[in-house]
Amino acid sequence: MKRRKLVAVVAAAAMVGMFGASGVAGARVRTDARGVTSTSIKVGGLTDNQQPEASDGAKALFDSINDSGGVNGRKIDYTGGQNDKGDVSQSLALGKQLVQQNGVFAVVPVVTPNAASAEQFFGQQHVPFFGWGINTGFYNNPYGFGFTGAVVPPPPVTTAGSTWGDLLSQQFKNKGDSKGAKGKTAAVISEDNDSGKTGAQVIGASAKYSGMKVLYQKASIPAPPATVGDYSPYVNDIMTANKGKPVDVTFVVTSFTNVLGLSKALLAAGFSGVLTNAVAYDPRLVSTAKGETAFAQFAVPESAASNPNMQKIVTLLDKYLPSGQAITQGVLAGYFAADHFVAVLKKAGKNVTPESFQKVAAKFTYQVKNVVGPTPYPDGFKFGTPCGSLATSDGTAYQITAKYACYTNFNLKTLKPIPQK
Repeated sequence: MKRRKLVAVVAAAAMVGMFGASGVAGARVRTDARGVTSTSIKVGGLTDNQQPEASDGAKALFDSINDSGGVNGRKIDYTGGQNDKGDVSQSLALGKQLVQQNGVFAVVPVVTPNAASAEQFFGQQHVPFFGWGINTGFYNNPYGFGFTGAVVPPPPVTTAGSTWGDLLSQQFKNKGDSKGAKGKTAAVISEDNDSGKTGAQVIGASAKYSGMKVLYQKASIPAPPATVGDYSPYVNDIMTANKGKPVDVTFVVTSFTNVLGLSKALLAAGFSGVLTNAVAYDPRLVSTAKGETAFAQFAVPESAASNPNMQKIVTLLDKYLPSGQAITQGVLAGYFAADHFVAVLKKAGKNVTPESFQKVAAKFTYQVKNVVGPTPYPDGFKFGTPCGSLATSDGTAYQITAKYACYTNFNLKTLKPIPQK
């Protein structure tokens, strides 16, 4: 990789105090950046209790990199993932601990919906963080890098990705319906909090963009840590939303616990349409998820047989994950966050500082072809990557019902596409 060269006399003079009074040719590699030594770079993670295995995915990638010699002469000193247990204040406290006590150079992965305040702190402290942009803290944060961009913009939301709706349209076509999603009826249900209200708005727009008629769109389910003892009111609404009949498609845009509870209740009530969510792809749940369609923002391991790049990832994870650890959506999120970080670190060169690293990351495009991305920055600060895949459980295994593809970001008001670089 190219290394930064000290090419100006003024720059060389300014570095004397930092590097010692050796000439430019003899300047040492700088090791004064937080978390950086001549042989290592310290990284820690921040997850939640719904996807703590994201830390395992990141560690697997880091271990493989270290076994190959590290990056620019440095091994990655991974301190592990801190679990905020779904608590926003705990997420901020753990974020501060990673920086102020553990002295990490970067936080990888960040896979928790609770970390917006921690991420604002990271930005203020010039701490790069990489993860899944499932909260507003990634949006327009110069030190925040989601491997699929800023998925959750703060209100008022003006843009959305067509991905989920368009993938379902492709799924219908794959089953022989030439019209795809056009004319299908849909319900969108989410949790009664800010992210839930945003999610309902965005996914409702995605459904409309793909040609569906959205007959029910509410952010009405209590969000964790509250528990729902009875899902029947929500089930009744969905089962009668189409002039007293069920809709064709139900988008469950909630946390993992409510996805499981509501989906089970809908299926028990006889819902026979497409029941889809964005958080419950998990091979461990394949039997209980029978009839459910999981949306992922990346390709899933079931595609490995026909997808060489996914096969490489599966092979690596099988080697480095803890024994018995399944390759879940959380594991993949951690892996992609770490892979994104390492790709930028390689390009940033040996004399790395948080500021020099950020300049490289802010113009970097992350992609594993046919698996995840492309996610170009600086667009990624404001837009999610409109790509993904669908997998449906038949009770024994997940089947790819819409292979990985990329679609469109569009204006919510006009439903017109937004050009991206």
